[in-house]
Amino acid sequence: MKRFSLVNILLLSTLWTSGQQVELWPIQKMNWELGFIDKLGKEIYTDKFDILDEEYNSGLVFFKKGKKRGFLDEHGKVVFESKYVWGSFSEGLLKLRDKNGFHYLNTKGEIAIELSSLPLPNGKEISSISNFHDGLALIRIQNVGTEDPNDIASDISFDESVNLFPGNWLFGFINKNGKWAIPPTLESATSFKDGVSLVCHEGRTYFMDTTGAFITKLDYSAIGDYSEGFALVYEDDSCFFINRQGKRIGNLKFKRANKFSEGMASIELNDKWGFIDTSGSIVIEPKYYVRSDFREGLAPVSLKVEEKGFMFDSYFIEAFIDKKGNMISPFQKHVDYAGFKSGLTKGRRFIYTDNRRYTGTFELFYMDKDGNKIWSEVVKQNR
Repeated sequence: MKRFSLVNILLLSTLWTSGQQVELWPIQKMNWELGFIDKLGKEIYTDKFDILDEEYNSGLVFFKKGKKRGFLDEHGKVVFESKYVWGSFSEGLLKLRDKNGFHYLNTKGEIAIELSSLPLPNGKEISSISNFHDGLALIRIQNVGTEDPNDIASDISFDESVNLFPGNWLFGFINKNGKWAIPPTLESATSFKDGVSLVCHEGRTYFMDTTGAFITKLDYSAIGDYSEGFALVYEDDSCFFINRQGKRIGNLKFKRANKFSEGMASIELNDKWGFIDTSGSIVIEPKYYVRSDFREGLAPVSLKVEEKGFMFDSYFIEAFIDKKGNMISPFQKHVDYAGFKSGLTKGRRFIYTDNRRYTGTFELFYMDKDGNKIWSEVVKQNR
């Protein structure tokens, strides 16, 4: 679950309520209160939360304040509380494990799917459940009585999903009726994204669709993020992309790469970052220092500036570029940006003294595409 605490700065959140889109952006105040603003910069609510999730899902946002935890509506009002809840809603449902077992809750905090009656193979029990994606939820089962490591997450990404207990762990998917849509015969699997799950069956790796059909057999052992029809493949100390048919795109290998976003993927070559398109061709030459994604046609990028005669010999400047590599906003010193969403970006401007010492404070702000700040406040990095 993504979340922000008193030391983290957060990205934009969009929620849907009663058929209308309500846009809220998370903020942190100098007095350590956390909350949300609207698109005009009006503070909707703030409070001294220990944890406040960075985004609304299904119209609700997770909070923790002292011993209380639960979910808030778009006005900051408590919808329901439970000492067992944690995480984010997805497709109107929240995964939950309590003393009575595994369930999914609806947005009123009521049990919507009860898994105690889910039929399982003899000698098996549920060990983990995941959020719903594309109408299906990943379920992991194991031999009855197996003790799972406490640090095993219930949503395991494919490159981390080596089956720790071969012959013990199995994976399948349920639908929103609480029935098996894809029976638990898979040796590993990921939650669906763009209609595809990366799975292992009988020792072979496949792309699988939501009907349980194997789309493509894959001859790679380490496959990462899948997005917009492409997945990352890791080989030795490099990586490259394959498409839905398992075919490699382009001839280049990269040190690191991000998943595709808006038809572009950031890639690292020779310790600098640039961008490729869906053909695998470099369209923006690697010359930047910070990887980023395109959102609403723009991506934040950083350059390193070398100076002599100061306490610090170098610093970074940051700006936005378009998909042709054109600079859209001027480079700024001691600033970093998040990607745009619904016309706004979050930024931080770090504050230094005249002799270039960091003060431990920064200006947190939200800015539109014309460079206008709609909200800002100077906050402390740490308590």
